[in-house]
Amino acid sequence: MMDFTSSLYLGMKHSSKELDGWSSLTTGRPAILGEVRIARQVGKEIAALQGLEKGLVSPSTLHLYYDLFDWLCHQPVRVYIDEKVYPVSRYGIEKLLLRKIPVSYFRHMDAQHLARQMASQTVSGARPVIITDGWCPACGRPAPVQQYAALVKPHKGWVVVDDTQAVGVLGKGKQAGMPLGLGGGGLLQWLPAPADQVMTIVSLAKGLGVPMAVISGNRRTIEDFAANSRTRINSSPVSMAHLQAALNALRINRQEGEDRRASLSRNIRLLRSSLHNAGIAVQGSLFPVQTIEAGNRQQTVALWEALSREKIKTVMVTPHWQQDPALSVILRSDQSARDMHKLANAIIRHHTYNKPIEHGNLLTGDFGRTGNSRSSARRQAGS
Repeated sequence: MMDFTSSLYLGMKHSSKELDGWSSLTTGRPAILGEVRIARQVGKEIAALQGLEKGLVSPSTLHLYYDLFDWLCHQPVRVYIDEKVYPVSRYGIEKLLLRKIPVSYFRHMDAQHLARQMASQTVSGARPVIITDGWCPACGRPAPVQQYAALVKPHKGWVVVDDTQAVGVLGKGKQAGMPLGLGGGGLLQWLPAPADQVMTIVSLAKGLGVPMAVISGNRRTIEDFAANSRTRINSSPVSMAHLQAALNALRINRQEGEDRRASLSRNIRLLRSSLHNAGIAVQGSLFPVQTIEAGNRQQTVALWEALSREKIKTVMVTPHWQQDPALSVILRSDQSARDMHKLANAIIRHHTYNKPIEHGNLLTGDFGRTGNSRSSARRQAGS
């Protein structure tokens, strides 16, 4: 069975043979009473990878968002949330509503709409806080973090970026031959974006293959967050197994990361070019999540079933502003060129929907984008 449903983008799996041992799986005490050395080391290295000053580890992004909204309740803030933000990023938001903290939603990755909202809803003394995903796999494009940072800077606010998708995959110095960039530091390095107004929340479960999370930002902000964290008082800390796996992921990234990203980029180009040459529209630009437009619901289900019969596992998703599903495949660095050709050939054989394709540029994220994806999305969103 060929599996295109796993988001281990760089093929990091962390078998027990790869990890250093540990004498105790957990300390048995909450993090507020003291963290093991490698927990501080992992937080520091993940923050530095993104160009940020300090990082704090946590068992999951759910823990971090719960604490984030609780922490914001005690700040003079007004919160703006991208309407399509990942669902976990909303968990705990009822804390803000109960405290009557102003909360607004803005159109997906639309800095102009956000700017208009901020201009009309300014509250004297309140810091704006923007909650957004970094890279949207459904759209195949990054959030305009640079523009968001410019909007909050005059008010000393924050942009909170969930950069789970991009850390490990994207990095600095992108160019035609290396569209993913170098280092794997994520969106802040790939754009690049100013670090002084940005906090990131990152699950390491995708690019780095470790189901734990890190919040990063400037030293003062993260230290204040840590001192007021409820989950660091009432929850178990990150286990030694996860911390050892995170250290292993960072080691692999240093030693093999560029080769793995090059293999991943090659696979993305191979699949996209094969389908593009066959006249099949694909969304996803340079990112490992690629979505094939197969037509209506019946055609999409038929394609998914046909691929399943050929022992190819794919995912059906519902793209933004659409009711009919589409078919997604998730590419990894440990897949071969032969895998890409086999997948492409199977899709071409069973694909029954034709749609005009606009030519574009892989580096800018517009290569092979379907003709109406962004413009129609904006029209349907009411812009």
